[in-house]
Parts: sequence; structure tokens; C-alpha cells
Amino acid sequence: MVSVHYNGTFYEAVPWTGDMKWQVRWGSWYFVARCTSPGAGGRLFEIELRAELGTNEDGVIIPGTVLRIPTEEGLEYFCKDSFEGDVTLSLYELVWEEDVGEYVRNDTAPVVDRARSRQCAVEIGGGPWWDEWVGQSKMKQPLKGLVKLPYMF
Repeated sequence: MVSVHYNGTFYEAVPWTGDMKWQVRWGSWYFVARCTSPGAGGRLFEIELRAELGTNEDGVIIPGTVLRIPTEEGLEYFCKDSFEGDVTLSLYELVWEEDVGEYVRNDTAPVVDRARSRQCAVEIGGGPWWDEWVGQSKMKQPLKGLVKLPYMF
């Protein structure tokens, strides 16, 4: 899930309302999440998020910390965190492009245009965090529709 609360509006992108792509390795996080289902308050949008490890005053990358997490073997060093990441976020309105046959970014100015913070928490964990993770969500019908149904415990 990638979500943004901006100007009194909650933008939630999850696999059952659109699609997501990611490319993650320690030191670099890149996500594109799209909401193409009008069930999300009628808003169709795309969130693009980039994060990198922060640097100190001398421009040296702050390395982060390896942490122990619960595993079947007990507490193991299997996660890496930093609370000094640099993040840039953009939020675009999507419109249907008939010629292309898919949703594309609207030509108008982005809703959020490269908002930046140097106070981003970043993490890689669960192993193997030393490799790059590249993926795309692939939720198909009927599961995509079933996930949205109300449920009771």
C-alpha cells in the first residue's frame, strides 16, 4: 500500500484498486502506485515515491543500522533501518487516454509536485535485503473484486 493524506484528502493506492511497481535495494527505494478504480471517491491518481539514504554534513552516506527481528530460529539480524532517508513524492491525477487505451498522467500540474523531506524512515527486511527487489502487483478478478467486499469476524 502507498497512501498520502494531502489537503484534507486521503489517497490510497492498493493492488485491488489499481497496480503497483517497485524497485528496492538498500540505499534506494522507488515506487509507483496507481489507483484506477473509481471506487476510491472517484479520484484516479498515481503516486511516485523515491527515497535514498541520507547524507551527513560532509556528504557521506549514513549507513543505517542492522537490527534483529523475530524469525523461526529466534532473533536474527535480518533487517536494516535508517531514520535519515531523503524522500521525494509526487501525486498526479490520471485521465483515460483513448489513443493509448489506458490511464495516463493528466497534462495539468501535479497535485503534489516533488514534495521533499529529509526525515524519512527507510527499511529493508525479511531477507534477502542484500539483493534488489523488482516487482509489480498482479491481482486479477475475481479476487480483486472480492477483496473490496465487507467482511465480519
